[in-house]
Amino acid sequence: MKKLCLAMALFFLMAFVSTDEAGAFRCGTHLVHIGDMKWDVFQKCGPPNFRDAWEEKRLEHVYGAPYGDWDSSLQTRIPFGAVVYVLIEEWVYNSGPTRFVRILRFENSRLVEITTGDYGF
Repeated sequence: MKKLCLAMALFFLMAFVSTDEAGAFRCGTHLVHIGDMKWDVFQKCGPPNFRDAWEEKRLEHVYGAPYGDWDSSLQTRIPFGAVVYVLIEEWVYNSGPTRFVRILRFENSRLVEITTGDYGF
């Protein structure tokens, strides 16, 4: 029974650690999470070692004006596509040869992805 409790405790501890690493990046004593704004990441981590920015066109589905019987609750909306411009920015943090490079991807100034690269230099 004692071994089972120990195994369960280790399992929950590993699950907690892996979810924290997946959506977070540690800058010194601060944590940066998916969903943070660009200026907040800059305050916590300082300037990146490399920065790249570009704009992408994306097609988003938007639902237009309703049609059908106006007195009915069965109104439906006609879907159509709209072109949306998204500003993409990638910041690279190199913490040295003993740590992994972190690549932070922002879309419209909001952090959407944290990728781990190879060891830094």
